[in-house]
Amino acid sequence: MFYKIARGAVKRFYHARYKINVIGKDRIPKEGPVIICSNHISEFDPPLIGISVDREMSFFAKSELFKIPVLGYLISHLNAFPVERGKSDRAALKKSVEVLKDGNMMLMFPEGSRSNTGKLKDLQQGAGFLAVKSEAQIVPAAIKGSYNRKKGITVVFGKPIDTKALTAEGYNRKDITVEITENINTLLFSE
Repeated sequence: MFYKIARGAVKRFYHARYKINVIGKDRIPKEGPVIICSNHISEFDPPLIGISVDREMSFFAKSELFKIPVLGYLISHLNAFPVERGKSDRAALKKSVEVLKDGNMMLMFPEGSRSNTGKLKDLQQGAGFLAVKSEAQIVPAAIKGSYNRKKGITVVFGKPIDTKALTAEGYNRKDITVEITENINTLLFSE
């Protein structure tokens, strides 16, 4: 319930402040494990993706944020869980596999940090690893434009990547990461 109320409040705030365009929302599976993999251009990206889809989702947040009293409380009640950046965090990986195996949706920014240039940085292999472990579909997403009222910001969702089928063809997490990269780049330069 808290998630829905908070999502509604953030949605009203974002739409009042920014010109937002969402393309391809109908491409997101309505059920089953899904990882949304997006490029990352701003600290405003996680809420933007959250208000652009109908399903509730979980996401990683850097562990330092959970130490900030009010913010830590809020994000933990918005399905965030902590991740230690810069190292392999087994607890965060285990939690995310559980979330996905329960048929839920996760949001990931596989670049690992924001891109200052707007170009997609090299992706880390975590999303591919999680998809292989949980048999989740991956929905590539691209955030384009800028967070202002005049130019506007666009979120484009691509067609789901069936990682179960790719794994059956012999793809590993590195191959899946290449597939994600190609899909996000295609979305960044199209539609």
